[in-house]
Amino acid sequence: MTYAARRLLLAVPLLFGMSLLIFGLMRLVPGDPAVVVLGFKATPEGVKALREAFHLDEPVVAQYLRWLAGVVRGDFGLDFRQNEPIGRMILDRLPVTIELTLLASLTAAVVGVPLGLLGGGRRGGAADRAALAVGLVGVSIPDFWLGIMLILSLSLWAGLFPSAGFVPLGEAPLENLLSLALPALTLAVSRAAVLGRLTRAAVLDVVHRPFVQYARAKGLGEGAILFRHVLPNAAIPVVTVLGLQIGYMLGGAIVVEMIFTLPGVGRMTLDAVLERNYPVVQSTVLVIGAMFMFVNLITDLLYGAIDPRVRRQ
Repeated sequence: MTYAARRLLLAVPLLFGMSLLIFGLMRLVPGDPAVVVLGFKATPEGVKALREAFHLDEPVVAQYLRWLAGVVRGDFGLDFRQNEPIGRMILDRLPVTIELTLLASLTAAVVGVPLGLLGGGRRGGAADRAALAVGLVGVSIPDFWLGIMLILSLSLWAGLFPSAGFVPLGEAPLENLLSLALPALTLAVSRAAVLGRLTRAAVLDVVHRPFVQYARAKGLGEGAILFRHVLPNAAIPVVTVLGLQIGYMLGGAIVVEMIFTLPGVGRMTLDAVLERNYPVVQSTVLVIGAMFMFVNLITDLLYGAIDPRVRRQ
């Protein structure tokens, strides 16, 4: 059995445990979904009828088994509030979250890796101190504060980017990139700082090894040494952290999507939590968890392409 197949089989019990955890946690949240949906129109008779329609009057174990059986069939159930299929709602909003995450990941890699490479290649110099300072500031800034500051400065004051909203990529590519520029930057800054600091540490671990000294003795320039010899040998921890950061950004998109009013899965999840919309929260968290596991699998498979010594049979 191949490594990828073993990892996919391992994902099954992990997703099962995740489904149990999120199902149980949602039942601990105070508030009755039927009362929340009915609002000021709630009456004892109406609440009872709605609970029966949502199957909330059944034992908790029966509710879980009913939901899990639907998920196995690819049916995530119906949204309590809009009475729409949750699977279709997720498919409609998932491209926004995926595009935001990919743009933020690309930005973090383009900024963080060269920053760490520059700092690690010139330890103790001005470039290294500047990289450390930038990394420290980036790690310290919360996403919600940075998002608000970017809206105030680059959108409302400078007028360079829209402050909210989303334009689909298929309708207008340029407007799509402009609408995601600030959200992607907000999501990428702290991740770029983490990636830069780890890249610096990995480079420092490699830069004094004998093969690097031999390359210097042959007269190769520092740029060629860093990109041709040091970076490939320091890439595995960098790829590992980048893969983890992509998974974290899928979860961190909740805050960013709320700040910039993006119609993604993160915003839908937070709205569902506030509305006690059990099946929506359970389904979206499960989908995001499955995507996180898939990203980790791809990251592990990349190890073999980067370094043949770690290939798995």
